[in-house]
Amino acid sequence: MTLNIDNASNTRMASSTNMRSSTRIVSDTRLAAYDKNNCPQCGEWLLAPDWSEYRSERCVRHTWSCDACGYAFETDVFFAAAA
Repeated sequence: MTLNIDNASNTRMASSTNMRSSTRIVSDTRLAAYDKNNCPQCGEWLLAPDWSEYRSERCVRHTWSCDACGYAFETDVFFAAAA
């Protein structure tokens, strides 16, 4: 597979013998979870958990700590059952 980047149109083209696709790069793209990772104590944005623990096939536990206020907490993420 080859990857060609056209800087004039800000478009990536990936191509191979049986695949050709185009993706437009958006300069103001933000993380999907950007507005979700906030400290419940002071509201400061948190980049990533300090620790993530695989609990089961459908559950992951994250341990967080806030650099701004020192508050520490855990969250559990539950995934839908496989179809």
